[in-house]
This record gives sequence, structure tokens and C-alpha cells, in this order.
Amino acid sequence: MKLVDEKGKLFGKLNIVDLVVVVIIIAIVAAVVVRFTSSKLNANGLNPASEDQYCYVTAFASLQVPEVAESLNIGDHIVAGGKYTDAEIVDIKVEPAAYVGVNSEGKAVYSEHPIWKDVTVVVKEKIDPSNITIKVGGQEARVGYSYIIKTQTVEANAKIRGVEFKDE
Repeated sequence: MKLVDEKGKLFGKLNIVDLVVVVIIIAIVAAVVVRFTSSKLNANGLNPASEDQYCYVTAFASLQVPEVAESLNIGDHIVAGGKYTDAEIVDIKVEPAAYVGVNSEGKAVYSEHPIWKDVTVVVKEKIDPSNITIKVGGQEARVGYSYIIKTQTVEANAKIRGVEFKDE
């Protein structure tokens, strides 16, 4: 008995092309099942958090003109992509800008700038804390990362000084 007959059938009963197609389909289905049931999808095999939490991002914008500080309001929503996001400003702190100048002897001296302000803004948004990339106000949020404080009337470049999760 031949393994493959003149019609291309295996053992005279099964077409080789059909067999290859069936084996490929089974392999794809098995790969998808393994992929979606694998514990490697979650850190250390843990299940992702089931509830969203509030993420508070503290952003610091240094040496801003006073109008930036005056135009920010608690409750303003952050704008991204030409649309309002769910992220809102919950705290604003304005201080005279820290400034390093040079005295008459040529030495650097710390002082406060007579006009510019340092603005610290806290933004909150309810997000899924299990995501690898945290996004608040449509922007990635990591300590030390640049963040644009952008509302309908203000835009200021800042650095993130803190990221914190709370249930509220």
C-alpha cells in the first residue's frame, strides 16, 4: 500500500492539502488559547485590578508668567487632542519662582524672581491601575516625565513630581 496515492490522498482516504490546513487551524487555535490563558500576561501571575482608582499626578511648572497661575482654576479639565478629558485639576499652589542670579562679585545667589511664578498643579483622573502605561489627561504619567498642563485657556510645560493612586 502506498502512503500517497495518485490522487494525492493519504492512505487513499485523506487529501494532504486538507490535512495541512486542518493542522494549521488547530495550531492557531491552540496558540490563541495559550496566549489568553497565560499567567505571563499579568505581573507575577496576578489578576489585574478589577476596579478603577483615582490617579493623582503632581506636576510642577517653573518660571511661569503670572497669567498662567491666575488662569488656572480648580475643577478645570485637562484638554488633549482638541477634547476635554476626564482629568481635572484638584489643587493649585503658586509661589514666587525660585531664581538663581549673579551678585556683584560674580557668585551665584538664590533668590525669588520678582515677576515669574512656580506653579504646582495636582490633576486627578479615574483610571485602571493595572495598565503598564499610566495615562492621565491623555498623557503618559511618570515621575520625572514632561507633562503639559493644558486647559481651555492655559498651556504650560511641567515636570511630574508625583504619581499616586487612591480609592478616593
